Amino acid sequence: MTRRPPKRFETAAMRAERLAQQAAAAAPDPLYQHCLSAVRRGMSEYSGGARRCRMKACKRARACVSDSFACLAMLRRPVLPWLEQHIAVDGMVQFYQDRAEQEAE
Repeated sequence: MTRRPPKRFETAAMRAERLAQQAAAAAPDPLYQHCLSAVRRGMSEYSGGARRCRMKACKRARACVSDSFACLAMLRRPVLPWLEQHIAVDGMVQFYQDRAEQEAE
């Protein structure tokens, strides 16, 4: 016999609010995504990824211009480990948030 999930006793409004909160929590932060792509572009520049990238747009621009970061995927070892990459991203996000607070004052 399979176990059924417990029933939720909620109204339609409560369900709509719960689903809206879940959708808001799952939505990516645009500032964080921008900082993550900036860090990845910097890693691509540092490793010289545009020279060995398979994408023609990156070769023409002599810089990483795509969002796929195929040049970083081709490296044998990452330029920055996963943890250090996210520490750098968090630092950038904190910098931009502090700057926005200073400009607001």
